Amino acid sequence: MRLRIGTRVRYPDVVVCAGRPDQTTRTLTGALAIFEVLSDDTATTDRVAKPIDYATVPSLRCYVPLEQTAVAATLFQREPGGPRIASAHIDGALVLPGLDVTMALAELYQGLTFAA
Repeated sequence: MRLRIGTRVRYPDVVVCAGRPDQTTRTLTGALAIFEVLSDDTATTDRVAKPIDYATVPSLRCYVPLEQTAVAATLFQREPGGPRIASAHIDGALVLPGLDVTMALAELYQGLTFAA
């Protein structure tokens, strides 16, 4: 599902939104959480440009770029009226603010192996 941010359109890997869009919805204008799987081609955009774009989405509570070559994630979060905070994670759980969701990082990568 694509997401409109001002004049830009982004195509996140996973979008969590409030409510259920109807079957005709093709473009969202709001999201609660966004996940991106990083690749060599998109990593710079996902780490630099997208956090800036996504920070302008009023409803967005967190943005999570996930590494493709290792168990690792960055959690960009925003509390109401507060600053954006980024934290790196290589184990443990991701606590997604405003969603009452805790995700074990290992479960997101379950079944995958990585070259040493």
